[in-house]
Amino acid sequence: MKRVCPLLERETATTTLAIAPPPWVVRECRESGFVFLENPPGYDSLRAEVAWEVSSARESERRAAAEPALYALSTAAKRFRLRVLKRNKVADLAVAIVRRLRAPQIRLLDVGCGEGTLLGTVMERLPDALRARCRPLGIEISDELARRSQAALAAYGGQCVHASALDGLAGLAANSLDLIVLASFLEHEIQPLPLLRECARTLRAGGRVIVKVPNYASWNRRLRGTRWCGYRWPDHVNYFTPATLAAAARAAGLEVVRMNAFDRLPISDSLYAVLGPRANTA
Repeated sequence: MKRVCPLLERETATTTLAIAPPPWVVRECRESGFVFLENPPGYDSLRAEVAWEVSSARESERRAAAEPALYALSTAAKRFRLRVLKRNKVADLAVAIVRRLRAPQIRLLDVGCGEGTLLGTVMERLPDALRARCRPLGIEISDELARRSQAALAAYGGQCVHASALDGLAGLAANSLDLIVLASFLEHEIQPLPLLRECARTLRAGGRVIVKVPNYASWNRRLRGTRWCGYRWPDHVNYFTPATLAAAARAAGLEVVRMNAFDRLPISDSLYAVLGPRANTA
């Protein structure tokens, strides 16, 4: 397939960026500044052939072979942060948001939920009484990960919908979700604006969307060039800066309610934001 600018959703003048190996073509829209993969694989490929667990394993092998010392250091740092420091910013944000919710039943959705690990982490960190009010829901396109996630979420009274993100969201009622998590997902979505519009449609008043994407504005991307960790071909199809992420939210009927200096640090390869319904669309 061939995409136009996903942010403007129309043909625009673009600049070709020489950052991806053939046959992949990366464009930068001259009007919006949005960077995107023009010719991504279709949704069917994401079920198995280039499913996240397959492409992630391949990318890990490639990086370990290309830069073994740096890869080992990076992997050790991630493990230390998660296992010793127990730092998971998306989970921290999710728990803080859920603790403020007053609805008798709280519905949490993780889009591209993988094995259901994030939702499980959030549920385990909630007090018993609050956990009992929560129903976790995942959407996952990968055949294998959807099976694993269903087993994990069932333990909390939840479920995993085996579908593409758009199809999964389309099956949910309007104003039915309190929290939607798009963690390391939006960079994979071929149709990011339609997906964000579905988030706006299904979000309740006062609900929130947590977004984590690679930070295309990071200094490391400029320093590392084509070796930047945020580049993954062909499954990363969108490259967001703080400005283009905020623009995408506005275009979809959402607004940024949090993207502070620590969420968009130029020294970080990750960009975070919390979105909510726009006042005139809630």
